[in-house]
Amino acid sequence: MELSSIDLKHIVGRLNEILTGYYVSNVYQIDGDTVLLKLHHSEKAEKSLMVSAGKGLWLTRYSVKPRESLGIASALRKRLTRARLVGIEQPEGERIAILDMNVSEGSLRLIGEFFGEGNIVLTDGSGLILSTLKKLKVRHREISMGNKYTLPPFRGLSIGSLSIEDMLPLLDLNLEASKWLGRNLSLSKKYIEEILARAEVDPKTKGTNLKKENVERIYMKTKEVVSLAEAQDATPMLILEDGRPVDVTPFEFVSYQGKESRVCPSYLDALDDVFTGMMVKSKHEASLRPLRQKIREIDFTLEEQRRSKESIATRAEAIRSVALRLSEEVFAHGVEYIEAMVDRVSDFGFDDLALKNDKWVVSIGGSTLEMDKDCLIMKLVSKLYDEAKSLERRARAIEVAKRSLTENRKAMIERLREQESKTESERRELKREKAWFERYRWFLTSEGLLAIGGRDATSNVKIIKRHMGDQDLVFHADLSGSPFFVLKDASPEMKKSMKETAQAVASYSRAWREGFASIDAYWVEPKQVKTRAPSGMYLPKGSFLIEGKKNYIRGLEIKIAIGLHQMGGKIVVMGGPPSAVKKNSLAYVVIEPDRVAIGETAKKVKFELIKATGKELPSLKDLPLDDIARALPPSGGRIVSVDSGEQSIIKTGTS
Repeated sequence: MELSSIDLKHIVGRLNEILTGYYVSNVYQIDGDTVLLKLHHSEKAEKSLMVSAGKGLWLTRYSVKPRESLGIASALRKRLTRARLVGIEQPEGERIAILDMNVSEGSLRLIGEFFGEGNIVLTDGSGLILSTLKKLKVRHREISMGNKYTLPPFRGLSIGSLSIEDMLPLLDLNLEASKWLGRNLSLSKKYIEEILARAEVDPKTKGTNLKKENVERIYMKTKEVVSLAEAQDATPMLILEDGRPVDVTPFEFVSYQGKESRVCPSYLDALDDVFTGMMVKSKHEASLRPLRQKIREIDFTLEEQRRSKESIATRAEAIRSVALRLSEEVFAHGVEYIEAMVDRVSDFGFDDLALKNDKWVVSIGGSTLEMDKDCLIMKLVSKLYDEAKSLERRARAIEVAKRSLTENRKAMIERLREQESKTESERRELKREKAWFERYRWFLTSEGLLAIGGRDATSNVKIIKRHMGDQDLVFHADLSGSPFFVLKDASPEMKKSMKETAQAVASYSRAWREGFASIDAYWVEPKQVKTRAPSGMYLPKGSFLIEGKKNYIRGLEIKIAIGLHQMGGKIVVMGGPPSAVKKNSLAYVVIEPDRVAIGETAKKVKFELIKATGKELPSLKDLPLDDIARALPPSGGRIVSVDSGEQSIIKTGTS
């Protein structure tokens, strides 16, 4: 899978439509060549952008575990966090994408090079290199910190301005058509093959064997392929091998006819399936390599043991055979001394029998014994039996070691299968795209309205300044340290939703931490909320000036429910007033203030929710505790009840 410049042009165009105006919230290292940019927007879903040297850039919908951030990921995190993406550009005909960013200090450019081994480079607005994945020094340019970034020298022909005259020199060359196109056009091999397939020209045909009409047809089909690749209404195709994605095309390739494939909803999704799948597989293959190596080492040892045991058993059998024949000879003929056997070595199965330095050296099946010169044959027989027994003990010891190694190997193979299965499930797990309001406190009221609230002073400001509309109602508790809540698309006639939002404001205020039983809250219209203080006054961060009448809702019980809510085919945690959570959840727990750590409360809430829905939703065990903790009030609490909600349970995954 290799991107061409025309692929990249299509990708850059789509990413500009989707990502312009997003902010970088974090940067992670995925592997040695890939970084992941987490992107957020005040009113749109979060996005994850992969930038991989030598591969390309794409949005991923998958949950990919980052590794420890080293080198460029740490540098990018320091400089790009909170940077605003202004746009993405591609130098004409290059497999290079440049992400233009704005930060408080000025502008930055994140450059991804996707040819050869590739690179990732960060520069300031003037092109000065601030950080780079790989240092490079070649004749035409140098990539290292402190130098100016320069593009590689352009080679070949520009696809955008290609003319028939540019291609006619092919007729005079003793060079294959596919090689000439590959050298002169910034297109990958699959596009060269597709152009020639559509032009009905054998890729191996040499230029001197082509006619002018052949070259004209190649030119026309080159323009056709480029046009199809850039078309917004093209039909992206995912190419499969044994059911696994291995390539993607922005339109249906003639040259891929007969291959397993399927239509994809979008080219970006198809890229994600291929690139992320391959990358995660490669990452996990690397993690499994040590275990596989240990299994190979055990297999080698087992084979060595098998050979050793066979050799030892053969030697022991040979020695016993010689001992038995010698015994029979002594009893049958009364022969007593070894010297009498010298001329009958082969008759008794000796490999060798010789007198050396007044010692008989006896060799049988690879074993060698020394006996005194005047040694009796029966003494030799006894020693031979002892040697055979010793060898047989060694063989038994090898068998014991073999059983132990075999059990160890079996356990390792089981571990390998478990890890491979885990790898497969992780590789296929689509990440749930979180809604914009999930970064705040939120819940759905019994009447189906969305209520959002601040977690701190900063989010209070964002909710009021970015998300408060003319048709909304604004809520605040009647004490300092209260969040602001906005009830979207509401009217004063929606009494139940208003009371639920008021209870949320009260319960998520400091009244919870201080153990109040109940407090009052009020609501106002958006036009009553002033974001700036009058001249001579000061408003603390997260505070606003309320003008006019405050509409109080009194005696609000300090109580919160945490429930499991189905959204977008996934299970999410929702925290809010019990009546609202009951209406919009599969199961829920109700909690009241108590002096308990949030972490402990989250564990208890998860335990109770799993008990309530475990049979229908076994995957709840993977529900992150952080998701529950984020839905809890400022401190922990005690569970006072557990019950089923009014949503119907549909088997699905967790968030």
